[in-house]
Amino acid sequence: MALLRLNKFLAENAGVSRREADRLIESGRVLVNGSVAVVGLRIDDTTDRVQLNDEPVVKRRISHFYAVNKPVGYISSTVKQSAGDRLVTEIVQSGVRLFPMGRLDKDSEGLIILTDDGELMDKVLRSRNGHEKEYIVMLDSKISDKELAEIAEGGLDIGEGRRTKPCRITRMDGARISVVLTEGMNRQIRKMFALYGHNVTKLTRVRFMNVMLGDMKPGEYRRLTDEELEGMRDMVR
Repeated sequence: MALLRLNKFLAENAGVSRREADRLIESGRVLVNGSVAVVGLRIDDTTDRVQLNDEPVVKRRISHFYAVNKPVGYISSTVKQSAGDRLVTEIVQSGVRLFPMGRLDKDSEGLIILTDDGELMDKVLRSRNGHEKEYIVMLDSKISDKELAEIAEGGLDIGEGRRTKPCRITRMDGARISVVLTEGMNRQIRKMFALYGHNVTKLTRVRFMNVMLGDMKPGEYRRLTDEELEGMRDMVR
């Protein structure tokens, strides 16, 4: 049986980061089998008894997290609206029921996180948290610096009485733009540029919080790393 670092066990099961876990261990608040633990200790999480502040730390059910490059034409849902729909959740063959963390519209591609961890997903998707999502946008025409500045400033009425928050916009070249949002209204980016007469021809999400799309091709996926999960949990504490 491979041994597990105590700080990793606490991060996965006590809702703290590894750095916080080390501080708790250093303070003498963590016991293993009744003895005060030390930083760097490794445990057998199937037999060792861990306590934090005299309360047992119970091993949680293992959660699954996947980064997926959603192809154009797939919908970010677990339920088909029509017979021809293709679900992003069908891409990953994991043997567990996964749910998309947020949405990415059918005509867009790029990074979407699939998970069965409802608790973390709920924390991430609370709108008040303002987590960043980055997109690369291709337009059908060159956009002016003035128009980009106005879009970045926010306050645009994109329908149904909803106005956009400020966002970060960087021109990559003439018609290719990087957009970083902290909100996620339906088809928001397409609507923002349409107000200025520019149609989005390609929209790719390349970052969700601290997770990057990287070089994955459409339809490919991978597990999130421990570092990505820890960073995500740190962001929602």
